[in-house]
Amino acid sequence: MKIDIISGFLGSGKTTLIKKLISEQLYKERVVIIENEYGEVGIDGALLCENDIKVKELVSGCICCSIANDFVKGIDEILKEYNPDRLIIEPSGVAKLSKVVSLIRTCDTIVNKKINIQAVVVDIKNFDMYITNFGEFYTNQIVNARTVILSRTQNTSDQEFTHVVMAIRKINPRCSIITTPWERLSSQRILTVCEQRLEDLMRDSNQAKKTLNITHVIRDSRTTTNSTAKDVFEVWSKEITDRFTVDEIKIILEKFKDERAVGFIIRAKGIIELTDDKWIQFDYIHDYISINYIKVKDSRRVSVIGIDLNRPMIEELFSSHL
Repeated sequence: MKIDIISGFLGSGKTTLIKKLISEQLYKERVVIIENEYGEVGIDGALLCENDIKVKELVSGCICCSIANDFVKGIDEILKEYNPDRLIIEPSGVAKLSKVVSLIRTCDTIVNKKINIQAVVVDIKNFDMYITNFGEFYTNQIVNARTVILSRTQNTSDQEFTHVVMAIRKINPRCSIITTPWERLSSQRILTVCEQRLEDLMRDSNQAKKTLNITHVIRDSRTTTNSTAKDVFEVWSKEITDRFTVDEIKIILEKFKDERAVGFIIRAKGIIELTDDKWIQFDYIHDYISINYIKVKDSRRVSVIGIDLNRPMIEELFSSHL
């Protein structure tokens, strides 16, 4: 069984990448996904099920700390029930990749503990903001990745592109970096790069042997080395009982930008039924809003992750529909 870890900070595009890999290439294999949501309700698991892939959802915590036992138990259940060719693990956006890797290597259920893919998705547009505010959570994923896959590169200036790539190189000089916009890149090519042996990815053996010093890119971080997700991030999540219009959802998401009113919302996502019986998925990060129609007809749910959240205000935004 191949074990693939596809990590990435909140809203980086992990689920979108996994859906691309499955629809274009991995549908040929017997694949099971472990989907970890930090909030109390799962969103992405339902979307991944659109591809008829088996998904094991783990919610209400992070697999690298508070629900580590559930993670190990979930792997055991998957191996016994499905015996997959490939197990894809999508940790929560606030998981420390080093701890996820350590969990797998100490899991007695897994006979061959060699990890096939150890990748992180990095949103190029929010790199500076995230590394400034969430230092060790963010850099831990990059330091421990064999492959860094940049997202949202299609409209990036040369200056911004060079800045982010050089910063990643300072954090992890040994990783491969995929920079091509995803729509111009086949899943086969992505897998080929991600599955290469680490030794083959060494760009500069002398540089790789140097002690990494990442303090120069961590400024006024809200985190410390020993921080856990629950020390830093808050979650508001809800099963929604009523239906909305697209315009109502757009208004709510625009109000999420007001940090003084609702707190610092890093990531929000949801599955909503519309008043015209259609269903949508929405995604929000501070500079990006996406609303898409989906085939999934699942429970209506919303999850919001951030810092210093004004829970009553967020509740009020949805109050006319709860």
